[in-house]
Amino acid sequence: MRRIHIGAFGSGLGHATRMLSVARLLEARGDSVKFSSSGDAVTLIRKEGYACSSLPLVDVSWEDDGRFSALDTARSFPRNAGRFTKQIREEARNIASFGADSVLSDSMMATVIAARLAKTRVVTVLNQLRLESSRRTPQVAASMISAGTVSIGAALWNLSDAILFPDLPEPYTISERNLWPSESVKSRYVGFLTPPKDHTRNPLAERLKAEKKLKVYWQVSGPSKTRAPLLSAAFRIADSLKEKFLSVVSGGDPSGEVEPRKTPFGWFYEWCPGKDSILEMADLVVSRAGHTSIAQFVLSEKPSLLVPIPQQTEQEGNAEKAERLGIAVRVEQDDLSPQTFSEASGRLLGGRVGQRLSEVSAVARRLDAKSEIVKALT
Repeated sequence: MRRIHIGAFGSGLGHATRMLSVARLLEARGDSVKFSSSGDAVTLIRKEGYACSSLPLVDVSWEDDGRFSALDTARSFPRNAGRFTKQIREEARNIASFGADSVLSDSMMATVIAARLAKTRVVTVLNQLRLESSRRTPQVAASMISAGTVSIGAALWNLSDAILFPDLPEPYTISERNLWPSESVKSRYVGFLTPPKDHTRNPLAERLKAEKKLKVYWQVSGPSKTRAPLLSAAFRIADSLKEKFLSVVSGGDPSGEVEPRKTPFGWFYEWCPGKDSILEMADLVVSRAGHTSIAQFVLSEKPSLLVPIPQQTEQEGNAEKAERLGIAVRVEQDDLSPQTFSEASGRLLGGRVGQRLSEVSAVARRLDAKSEIVKALT
């Protein structure tokens, strides 16, 4: 039996949920798994029955309206530097106390450094290798953020024994704006990595299947400050269009209530259990443009309206590429309204999106990211 320590980046839940898939496969092979993460991700991982150490969060800063704040991110550098140092110390203790044979990092640089200091094999999974400035980011702050991140980031990530991109190979790569072309033998594409399949049947999904209205699933997710504006838009638009659409809104709070509340437009969950059956029931989904979310929509062949977090370059790039592939429609947060929603839904349900989803999904299904990651750990 091997012992595998997994460090998952804790801003939002995407990194944690996809690492749960790997953890399940490792356990099925007889390995022992422990996690470390931050924030809401710790709550989620522990809910799934895994031991998880809580680390201080090192992240960018957000405005109250959910936008990425370049200035505040630059100003918080001293604080984040201190937290990063603490992350390394705590991860070193976690790896040593667990007696880890191998370490898996999902976008956690401190985990990579701690593993290297412990002379333990470390594999990194990530889909954002470089941080670019948004066209709408103030240039001085953008320069402070971007300067040196490519060279410094590359040097630190390359401490890993292997770097695996949980994405499709070109020309289907969703994160192409955020990944530099690499010829390193350490790095390769392994296909989409998504959360474990939730086989729990949501009773509401069964009830709503017979509804004649078009069914929309609003999957709100991300850091807490970024959830509020999309949740507000969901309520406003769903209520305005309730004669045509039946909406199920999930607030994306892992600490929230799991019982749905009836609303004039449909139903609201603070946290949606059995969400795979809700996704399956829906005619289309509205979501942020996180990589894990897009991967799920492709594999489910579900048309999606993507609303990237404003000025968050990873999500902007993901949404742009998904729209270019013809598998989604992108609408900026400031432009999201009943009119733009109606226009986007018409494009999603009346065009070639379904055909393109089938084509890209077929490519994705030929790859097995979980198995590739597990093999890389040995």
